[in-house]
Amino acid sequence: MTTRTVPEDFLKARQQASAIALEIVAISNNSSVNFNQIAQLDIQGKYTDALILVSQELERNGEARTKAIDLSVQLTTMAKNLDKISPASAGQTALEAISSETALISRLIDYNDYLNQLLEVLRQKFLGKTSGDKIDELISKINDEGKAINDLNQKFNDVMRQFDIN
Repeated sequence: MTTRTVPEDFLKARQQASAIALEIVAISNNSSVNFNQIAQLDIQGKYTDALILVSQELERNGEARTKAIDLSVQLTTMAKNLDKISPASAGQTALEAISSETALISRLIDYNDYLNQLLEVLRQKFLGKTSGDKIDELISKINDEGKAINDLNQKFNDVMRQFDIN
């Protein structure tokens, strides 16, 4: 039986990456709830309240970007320690997990871009400068990216469970 070796730096980075990813998922889930509230305020003509929520979402979006940077730092640490993991098959499993979380960052960048576009369209609409005809399309794209983020994070967790078992 082969002795399993996993560097402490990898384990610490993994723990941090998992925690950060959970925060990112929570931020995207909270945004979905707020979009519904913004839509209701729009229907009710409560544009000032809607603008306040839009501003809060822009701040939250900034937090998500910061979390993505933090996540990438942890993934880099994990990747730098892959060659110290034995057996090699465990390192390959860890690489698969890192790849899914790296893809999550890419999807988060797209999510944030669509979110910024949506919030700007909403802001312009509430200020009476546009009709907001791109809102539904952008919400659909945001929801797609949010689902992809959740799915990729789930894949990371599933693969890391496999890493722990093997």
